[in-house]
Amino acid sequence: MIKNLNREYFERHALQKGSSLVVGVVFIALMLPLALPVLLELKSPPTSVDKPSKYAAALTLAQAGIEKAIWEMNNGDISSWEGDYVLRTRTLFSLRDSSGKETGDVEIRVKWPYEQYPIVEAVGRVVYSSSIKKGTTTRFIVERKARTVLQRDGYTWVSVFPELSPKSVTVVKGSL
Repeated sequence: MIKNLNREYFERHALQKGSSLVVGVVFIALMLPLALPVLLELKSPPTSVDKPSKYAAALTLAQAGIEKAIWEMNNGDISSWEGDYVLRTRTLFSLRDSSGKETGDVEIRVKWPYEQYPIVEAVGRVVYSSSIKKGTTTRFIVERKARTVLQRDGYTWVSVFPELSPKSVTVVKGSL
């Protein structure tokens, strides 16, 4: 009786040994069509994320220009800026990031700086180079614009109506 039980167990176990191999082969056959497009995509050259990062950098520079103008109006005197009582301008050239790489420049305009509600506009510019074909490089200057209206809050200026339009992205110059 014990010999019969052992024999039945070993015969059943021998039949189950090959089943995991069959399940594995079926699983691979089902997953291969799903994995094939991903594997083919890995073979293609990576797409550039440089252009969106340049748009973001130009916007960041424009917003930093507005903050700089508000700080100068609160802590300094913008009368040293170029212009008159209607419009004061200042351009900050060749701004660099923490690694020392040049990021771009900012042009700041303050309209009616001595009135009750002055308007601050800043345009951030960043250079973007793109390779269209092998051996050909195109260079663009990307501009982003930010705008705000200021109001007095005690002795300081604060931003009342910050404006940012998605249409404020422009490509100014391009060269081959």
